Amino acid sequence: MPTIPIPNFQTAFRQKALQGRDLQLRRLTTADAPQLTTYANNPKIAANLMDRFPSPYTVESAHWFINYAAENEGESVFAIDRGEGLIGVISLIFKPDIYAASVELGYWLGEPFWGQGIMSKAIGLIVKHAFEDLQHSRVCANVFHVNSASQRVLEKAG
Repeated sequence: MPTIPIPNFQTAFRQKALQGRDLQLRRLTTADAPQLTTYANNPKIAANLMDRFPSPYTVESAHWFINYAAENEGESVFAIDRGEGLIGVISLIFKPDIYAASVELGYWLGEPFWGQGIMSKAIGLIVKHAFEDLQHSRVCANVFHVNSASQRVLEKAG
């Protein structure tokens, strides 16, 4: 089956970072593996993500994901960084065919950073990127009904 090119993906991929006032969304690097492993290896995070998110989350999982993020044209993945290194991950998952105008938002944040308003800011940056830079007309997110914190963060982000 031929690969369907994602509109404007190369533009997104070349953009190394999205800069906010007090945080940056940047591409993952191999140097992120230790922090990615530390924060992602949390059953509270895994319980609210897709089945593809491994639990336990090992350093091998981190290296696999960093390579995936660098090579996969179906998703644009960013590290959430406030200056001390990766503290979470946020991504846009591109949809094929008639859904190509839409992107799906995915995200998680290390537990020590919960409740600080970080994710609302990160969502604001990536949604602006999706609409303004990538020219998508819809951004959607799926949240488990038991994840009220994620529901609130989406509401807060607008």
